[in-house]
Amino acid sequence: MEKAEPQSKDFPACFHRVAIKGLVVKDGKILFLKESANTSGKWELPGGGLDFGENIYECLKREVEEEMGVKVKSIENRPTYVWPWKHENKRKMDWYYSFVVAYKMELESLDFKVTEECDDIRFFSKDEFENLELCWQTNGLKECFNPKDFE
Repeated sequence: MEKAEPQSKDFPACFHRVAIKGLVVKDGKILFLKESANTSGKWELPGGGLDFGENIYECLKREVEEEMGVKVKSIENRPTYVWPWKHENKRKMDWYYSFVVAYKMELESLDFKVTEECDDIRFFSKDEFENLELCWQTNGLKECFNPKDFE
């Protein structure tokens, strides 16, 4: 017997919120930003939600500048990692899925500015970020990140 697909009162069964994230890796360590206390206060990859009709690369540039006050120098043409994430009891919904698409990128500088969205940025090794309090959808990175993908 096949398992029935979950149904939502909030949106069609095929809907996924798309999040575009940036991967900055230096010496095998990956850059995370610490969201400000008025958001989650947790560690997260730079980037955010893709707006309807928005270009993926413009989304990533916009989000990085909003969050960290720095400009993106370059973004790879293809994603490095993708993963789905099921959110529960977020945004006034019982549940929904996001689809996270993460691209290697370079920043013009690491001179970030504290903003309403970001309190700190730091590089962490895979072992170090395994124990960080990560923002919900970033937990999917734990299963796919490999520093060798950035050599």
